[in-house]
Amino acid sequence: MNLNPRVKEYGSQVEILYTVKGSIEKVGGITLDGSKFPVNTIIKAGTAVSIQENGLAKPWADADTGTPYLTNHDVSTGDATTVNVIVGAWAEALVVESKLTGVTAAFKTAAAGRYRYY
Repeated sequence: MNLNPRVKEYGSQVEILYTVKGSIEKVGGITLDGSKFPVNTIIKAGTAVSIQENGLAKPWADADTGTPYLTNHDVSTGDATTVNVIVGAWAEALVVESKLTGVTAAFKTAAAGRYRYY
């Protein structure tokens, strides 16, 4: 029997939406390509990703031609590079730009007005 106290830290997700009014969630979410994300990390809500030709999402790069999305909740990538994780995504939303990750001018152009930034 171990009587030493154990401490576990729980984090809280950052809310990226300015308002939920008018927001449209992508039905079924998106699947992240496990080989394109670091192992054992948390992908934060509001991370810019793009859908590749194989249907999997990878972190946004300015040269991407795939459909851009913003993730809508935090997700862990797991401990193996072959794990593909499903995460929710916003198809349209009014978001707080300072709380987003990986959003560039090229992302805003590619999204073509699907996201409005506050």
